[in-house]
Amino acid sequence: MRAALLLLVASVSLSGCMTLSPPGASFSSEPPGARVLIDGRDSGWVTPCQIALDHDETQRVTIVLEGYAPRDFVLEPETRRSFVTWPLGVNGVKSTVHFPLLLPWEDLFFPLREVDTLTPGRVFVRLRPEADA
Repeated sequence: MRAALLLLVASVSLSGCMTLSPPGASFSSEPPGARVLIDGRDSGWVTPCQIALDHDETQRVTIVLEGYAPRDFVLEPETRRSFVTWPLGVNGVKSTVHFPLLLPWEDLFFPLREVDTLTPGRVFVRLRPEADA
């Protein structure tokens, strides 16, 4: 009984440390291996990749691969708001649990979630050969 109580307390206290999605934006291309330029500067990453970007300002992204036409995108800052209900819990999937055992304490007492992010958060581009562009 004591072990079960200890497990319950640990799971409730540690559940607030979960990250549902990584920060930044993810980029992928076909073919892979294209360089990702952020505001005209080489980021040092090639596709596919996940790059942590400042979500407070607009980012201009260019996907470049030799022999292919470059593609440009604009990532705009956005604040997403959602109301966290008990049945949705931590993972956002409707559950049969009637009490939020795994809900972070912030969501239990302040159920309005605000997430600052860039839109779009995922970019996939099919690069065309230079002759076709």
